[in-house]
Amino acid sequence: MSTNKSLLYKGIKYEVVALLFIIVAPVLITIGFKALKDDIYSWLVIGCLAAIFGIGLGFKGIQLIISAFFDGNK
Repeated sequence: MSTNKSLLYKGIKYEVVALLFIIVAPVLITIGFKALKDDIYSWLVIGCLAAIFGIGLGFKGIQLIISAFFDGNK
C-alpha cells in the first residue's frame, strides 16, 4: 500500500491556501466592522466570503490527503 504522492502534494497545497484565507479573513472582517460606521459593507462581505472559502478549501485538502493515503488504485 503506497501513498499517491501527487495527490498528497495537491492536498497540502490546498491546506496552505486555506490557511492563508483563514488568517486573512478575520482581518478583513475586523476592517469591515470598523467600516460599518461609513455604511461600507464590502470589506465585511469579502471577509466572510474569504472565511467560507478557506473552510471549504480546508475540507477539500483534508479529503485529498486522506484519499492519497487510503484509496488504493483511484
